[in-house]
Amino acid sequence: MKEISDWLDENVNDEVNLGDGADVGQQADFLRAEAEAAGYSADELNRACGGDIAEYIRNRRADAGDGKIAGDVSPILTPGFNQQ
Repeated sequence: MKEISDWLDENVNDEVNLGDGADVGQQADFLRAEAEAAGYSADELNRACGGDIAEYIRNRRADAGDGKIAGDVSPILTPGFNQQ
């Protein structure tokens, strides 16, 4: 079985609407159920998420939402946009 951190990387849904607290809470419930079905305990998942699954999802979405990789300081260029 893979490490739970690797499992989380593959299974956190990046399509969560951060403006809707119920949606993030629901996504956390789904993630917990999926983790348990994959053989991970709720305690393992909570530890891997720093104790708050919903906050972990929010942080993942916030990091993915800017379109940058952590540490990337360059702007995102829109394909076909002439920047001259």
